[in-house]
Amino acid sequence: MDNLALLTRPAMSNTAVSVVEVTGELNINTVDSFEAALSNLFHQKNFKIVINFEKLTYISSAGIGVLVGIIKDVRRNRGDIKLTNVPPDIYKVFDLLELPGLFHFHKSERDAAENF
Repeated sequence: MDNLALLTRPAMSNTAVSVVEVTGELNINTVDSFEAALSNLFHQKNFKIVINFEKLTYISSAGIGVLVGIIKDVRRNRGDIKLTNVPPDIYKVFDLLELPGLFHFHKSERDAAENF
């Protein structure tokens, strides 16, 4: 069963930064909701984004594809996407695809938000 829950809120340590908490599985069946949440931030001119993967249990190529597809647009608008609390199994997927050089990984949400 595909479950994905998304919560978008301002970062506690830097309210100019938006946090997207991702819970569950990010796959072909749930990626549209993830992409819609990010698109909503863009429409609100929020380009400083922290994605908290602490409760993410699975990510497919579709989820990675959304992140890779939008990072240039975010940076073009003087923003960035920082990933935090990435479980080891999820990080392995990014590492296998040689993506740690494209994204900034942080151990805590506070650290990620303060590095903008």
